[in-house]
Parts: sequence; C-alpha cells; structure tokens
Amino acid sequence: MEIVFNEHIQDIRNYFQDFSEEDIETLYKKAHEEVMGRINQLAEFEHIDQEAIFKDERLMNEIQDSIRNLTLSYIQFEQDHHKYADQFDNIFQFVEKHHLSDVFFEQSVTEGHPFHPMTKTKLGFDINHVLKYSPEFRQSVKIIPVLCDTSFADEIQMNQSIELDHFKQKVHAYCNAQQIPFENYKLLFIHEWQLEHFMLEQFEEFFMHQFMIPLYDLAVDSNPLLSFRTLDAEELNCIVKTAVNVQATSAVRNVSPASIRNGIALSEFVERIYRTNGYDNSYIQKDLAGGYVNIHKEHANKCSYMLRQRIPHDSDSHHLVCGSLITKSFITKKHILIECIETIMKSQKMTFESATKLFLTEYTHNLLEATYRLILEEGISLEAHMQNSTVEIKDGMPISIHVRDFGGVRLFDRNINVDASTGLITESFEDLLSVFSHAVLYNHLFQIVQVLETYGYKQGEGYMIIRNMIAEHHEHCAPDINILEQPTFNIKSLLKMRIFSEGYDYQYTKINNPLYVEDK
Repeated sequence: MEIVFNEHIQDIRNYFQDFSEEDIETLYKKAHEEVMGRINQLAEFEHIDQEAIFKDERLMNEIQDSIRNLTLSYIQFEQDHHKYADQFDNIFQFVEKHHLSDVFFEQSVTEGHPFHPMTKTKLGFDINHVLKYSPEFRQSVKIIPVLCDTSFADEIQMNQSIELDHFKQKVHAYCNAQQIPFENYKLLFIHEWQLEHFMLEQFEEFFMHQFMIPLYDLAVDSNPLLSFRTLDAEELNCIVKTAVNVQATSAVRNVSPASIRNGIALSEFVERIYRTNGYDNSYIQKDLAGGYVNIHKEHANKCSYMLRQRIPHDSDSHHLVCGSLITKSFITKKHILIECIETIMKSQKMTFESATKLFLTEYTHNLLEATYRLILEEGISLEAHMQNSTVEIKDGMPISIHVRDFGGVRLFDRNINVDASTGLITESFEDLLSVFSHAVLYNHLFQIVQVLETYGYKQGEGYMIIRNMIAEHHEHCAPDINILEQPTFNIKSLLKMRIFSEGYDYQYTKINNPLYVEDK
C-alpha cells in the first residue's frame, strides 16, 4: 500500500499551524509505517493474503482513517514534548506539578491498541470531531442529561454504592423552575455527539412533543478515557459509558441492555470473590447502573448508558491504565514503564536488571492473582488486557490491579444472573484459556516483556518469571489444560474477525507459546 498524501495533510495543518507541511508529512509517514507494520504482522499470523486486504475498499477506508487519526495523535505528542520535556524528569513529575488526576494516563496512550491496525479508526468523525472527542487531545466533553417519558425508557437496577441524589435534586429543581413534571420521566445520560447526530434525528417527533427533553443547561462536563466514549464525570462521581454510533477499531460503540445487566451482576460477583477469598491486590472497577430507550429494540443499544465506579484517589500513588505503561512519555520519550523502573532504581539504589525483575515479578503476581487464580478456582476468565486493566503505582512499584469491562468475559455457569445470549457462558475450559492467553498473556504481559527487551532486558528472563508464577498457581489448583505444556496457544484473529466475522463469532489464530519448554 503506497502512501497517498491527500487532503488530510492540509486539513491537519489547519488545526496545527505551528507544524510545517514537511513535519506533518513526516508524522503521516510514521503513522503509515506503524499501521502497515501491524497489518504485515497480523497477515502473517493469520495467513491472510495482503492483496485481499488492499482490494477490500471498506477495510482500506478504515485503515486510511486510522492512519490519519494516528497522525493527529503523533502531532499532539510532539507538541507536548516540545512544550514540557525540558521542565520535568518524568511524566509523574508533570502530573503532580500540574495537579492532574490520573485520568491523564488514560489520555496518554498515543498509539492506542498495541497491535490492531485500526487502532485509531473512528468512522463517522471528521478531524474536528477526532480532536474534540479523542482522549489524547484532552478536551472536555458534554454529557447531556435527557429526560425520557417513563413508558419509553428502562432503568437497570442501581448498585447500592452509587449516589446520584445530589444531581437528581438538581434536575428536579430545574424541572420545577421550567414547569416540567419530573415524575413523568426517567433520566438518561447521552454523549453530546450521539444526541446531535443520532437521537435528535431518529426521535424527532418524541423531542417535538416533549416525550424526550434534552437538559442542555445541566450538561455534565467530563473527560474522555482510553475508550473515547467512556467519560470520567466528576460531578456524578462516576464513569459514564455512553453509546456513540461511530466505528472505533473493529466495532460501532454501543451499550446494549444485556451488557449493562451482565456488567452489574458480574462485577459485583467477582469483587465479592476478591474480598472474601483473600485476593489482596485485586479489585474490580464495578459497573453500577444503566438505562436505555426501549421504543425500538434495534436502537436500544444506541440510546443508552452505563455508570461505572471511579477508582478512589490516593495521594501517595497513581492509577495508570495499563496500556499507558507501554506508551512513550512525552517528557523523556521513554516508555512510561521505563520511567517506573528508573524510579525504583533511584529510590532503592538498584541496577536496571534488578529493578526490572522486581517490577515484573510484582506486576505478574498481581495480574495473575486477579485473572489466572480466578480461572482455576472459580471458572471465570476476565478479559484483562491492557485497555481493561488499571495498575496502581507507588514509587515506581505496581501494588494492585483493577479490572473493568465484562463484555469479553467467559465463565462456567455459576447461577449468576447474566444474559447468556451474549456468549459469556461456556462449558469448555479451553474457552476460558483462550480469553486468558489472548488478553492477559499476549495482549498484556508479553507486551510488557517486549518493551523491556528494547531496553536490553532479556526476553527469556521475563518469560521465565511468568512461567514460574503460573506453575506456582498449579501447585494449589491443577488446570484442566496446562498452558505451560502447550506448544501453541490462541490469540484473536483481529483481521479475520474484521473481514469475515461479526458479533460473537470469535476467530482465533494459533501462535508459538514462549512459555512452553520442550521436555529434553
């Protein structure tokens, strides 16, 4: 695929006047090389003819969109580096000096998904939308409270730990002042883009006759997280997962009623296991409540929201979405993971090798406790990849793991009140292991090991730490299938799934297992 310098270059320059056309072309080429490198790797893994990819007009449109948007992310990174690099030793100093919340780390994952070629695809957004709504540009996004006639909306039972009383009192007072009978409505939280570009048109008559009323005066300011449609709302003291009718990476970002119900039930269930069974460093970022318009079944997942627990702030530590660890800091242009290790080296007077081993050992211990131990003991496999996990870092050291998002979970039937139509229930231990091998091993721990290798740490030593820790879990609970004895394991076929598959029909590719040691 050749680089085609089209109208994107000039369009981009309109937003970044300080960058020359040559600078933008350089970063466009960098984005092109990054995306094409991912395509080449996946095509090889998944045995796909690259010509078939390049002849697929739909797929090429997605890839070009990803390249454009990745270029924008690179420009923002370079702009931040130029502005702040000389002022701080690392990204943590920057965050603390500017009194930023840990949302900042969610907004710092420049390249997004570590190996998906459509990592930055947002079909339906023009450049202005990308800059407005994507997290790396750190803009405020409005969540619009929408009143919906009680007969046209359903609320899903709220978790007792959520409190929206203060905001609802505010809505009630506003409605009284506007002579709106609040008791006749339910409250939905809608992304501003979705309201403007989907709901107002789709439900024009409902808005006209006040069956739906957008409360623009009570719009909630929020900050987009790594998943751009998931928003941190301080006023609500929770995360709001919104539906946005835009394709990002491989899917349109909806919030289905089933996913709301399952998220609330499973997150509560797993967190209870953690707290009662001694999972000391494992936590769930719980899903708490949700709601949706019930008028048209096909639109329920597009006019919907879910509320998620915020991780409590700790002044002595930082909570980093794990994907930020393998992102380069715009202060040093080293990976944030390395800035953590250098902090350990300085505070504990260690060599790079010793500090790296300490970090990786503790990190692996915490992540496997939260995931692999749960598989062995409870038959529940969490999709704890780097985008769904948050690590607590204190003085450079990982001290706990929070897991979120239950859409990709697989579990044995434990009489949990979940919607089985979403494909969560399985009778196969291999299904549990496939989620683990793709999300926790390949798309999490192995990504960390690969970054460490670029700084001179031996890959084999990293894999040995992971292998030994999995073996320790086997001493307490033997698995139906021992992944350490499997020469290959499954990872999701990201390109095949995009080309050939829809919905829950996951396709997998077998790759060599670096944890496998052949008997001599």
